[in-house]
Amino acid sequence: MKLISKRFIWMALTAGSLLAFGSCKKALEVKAYSYFTSDNFFSDADEAYMATLGVYGAVSNFSGYGWYVPMVLDNDNDISQISGNSVDSWRVIPHYLGIPETDIYYSTWSVLYQGIDRANVVIEKIPQMPLFNAGTDDQKAQLNRMLGEAKFLRGFYYSELVRLWGDVPFKTTSSKAGDNLKGALTDRYEIYKQVIKDMQEAIDVLPAATPTDERINKWGAKAMLARVCLFAGGYSLATDGTMKRPANYKDYYKTAQSQINDIMAANPYKLNASYPQVFINQCKHNLEPTESIFQIALYTVADPAGDQPNSSRFGFWNAPTTAKGVYGATNLREATVRPFYESFQAGDVRKDFAVARYTVAADGSRTYIVTGTGDQNWAPGKWSREYQTNSITEQTSTDINCVVMRYSDLLLMRAEVENELNEGPNDLALDAINQVRRRAYGLDMPGNAISLTVTDGGSGYTSNPTLQITGGGGNYAAAVVATRTSNKISALTIYNPGYGYTSAPTVTVTGGGGTGAVITASLVPKPATDQVYIPSGLTKQQFLDTLVSERAKELCFEGMRRSDLIRWNLLGAKIADTYAKTQAIRTSYPYLSGTNFKPGKHELFPYPQNEKDVNSSINRQNPGW
Repeated sequence: MKLISKRFIWMALTAGSLLAFGSCKKALEVKAYSYFTSDNFFSDADEAYMATLGVYGAVSNFSGYGWYVPMVLDNDNDISQISGNSVDSWRVIPHYLGIPETDIYYSTWSVLYQGIDRANVVIEKIPQMPLFNAGTDDQKAQLNRMLGEAKFLRGFYYSELVRLWGDVPFKTTSSKAGDNLKGALTDRYEIYKQVIKDMQEAIDVLPAATPTDERINKWGAKAMLARVCLFAGGYSLATDGTMKRPANYKDYYKTAQSQINDIMAANPYKLNASYPQVFINQCKHNLEPTESIFQIALYTVADPAGDQPNSSRFGFWNAPTTAKGVYGATNLREATVRPFYESFQAGDVRKDFAVARYTVAADGSRTYIVTGTGDQNWAPGKWSREYQTNSITEQTSTDINCVVMRYSDLLLMRAEVENELNEGPNDLALDAINQVRRRAYGLDMPGNAISLTVTDGGSGYTSNPTLQITGGGGNYAAAVVATRTSNKISALTIYNPGYGYTSAPTVTVTGGGGTGAVITASLVPKPATDQVYIPSGLTKQQFLDTLVSERAKELCFEGMRRSDLIRWNLLGAKIADTYAKTQAIRTSYPYLSGTNFKPGKHELFPYPQNEKDVNSSINRQNPGW
């Protein structure tokens, strides 16, 4: 069950109401905290805990990580895009048609600054509490942990602002009456200095123990610091409209390497042997702290009556189209693109699990949409309604957390760092990427995929019969008759080879007007390691190209692809390549990014016009806007 409770979210929301922020007009116009002193709050550890939960809760909503950050602001890219072409702000932004007035920019900007100001309060107030120095050992440990959490979250929220907007206003003190809240833009690398400092100080006081909820621990903070350093050392859009990386970028990679090495030495994480099970656990709210390193808690607080602001769009927005019936309905808004599906190799378990080439009918059955223009509606499959709890509270939105960092991400970062610092892949880099690929091909996962053979074509089939695959202990294998010759079944098409079959399933042939057909299923042998592992001998660039592809397949639809491509200075090239491939499929294949994306502009978002209207210190716009 989901270990984060309604009480946790309620406390976060309550603390958030105490730490009141802003109006819908001014992101940095916040309620003064002169009244918010240790005399009327922060009197004990419970109140400090409520305030700390309020820092987490600032982004546990649609404007943060329940929807906009991972699903709107990460699109469109080379693996996914938003469907349709209406004027909804959640469509125009991914299609590179947003303008500074587009409301989602301001909404996300606001919640990130809200979280920062809440963190500033906690960072200031906890050391002023009498218990901080004079409490019991347990009280002091609790308060130090909360202080570390607030510092980590402040660093994380600033790193996200920089990732999305570049130079931004920067403030490390809480807002008080009489403050000048019109902060000027601060160079992103100055902000990175503070982010790294905040996270390092957090690491010193956060617990190393495996967490039992969504609170950050020492190893999670180290992993996120490593990611921050890769972004700091990567490319970003400079004020002159060119893509640049800092001259000392390798220093950031060395810091990332140090953090990753510490984590690997402590060995707190491991890969779940089953790639599908990672996301089934996520859908069912089963926390898996050895696989999921850092996640944002999302939860439906009240009974369902439309959308709940602190709930999640995972499994509703980015899932295969589902008709209401056995499961709650979905509206496909984030689709994948066919060239991405075709980039997977045969035998990769992720291929037909991560990409759903099907819809789900009211009776719960799958219909594969692989002919005509059905490929335009292929969807992320990781959070299908089939894997969810089907709770009454998850019929519109869901309670599925946003997992910000998984262990496989950390392994791929290790491979990237070692490749960069050693001018090519060393044994550590190869081992890291091959751990991910080993899991991807199910080498340690119980069971197998299946293949089908026409043992007897039967006779008298005037139309294609239906095939039903049952038993064998596995999941989701699907096939259809492809060809009949002289009223006999002569060829099959396997839509999905399935996974987890421990014995050969039974194939039942029905309909079609004929009789006697026999289809035999058999287990597909797992590939040998030399068919799966990345070999030694690749150049630095060849290995990086491999990593770019592997991160797409492993982490697809999880909210970081667009930003990864930017830090590699590949976004424009990948969009152009995807456009060419979609046009080769058919010229009517919709991929608006191919003509809308403008290099030297769309690598950063515009400063929200609402903010510029009230903050004259933001005296320029990002390049191209």
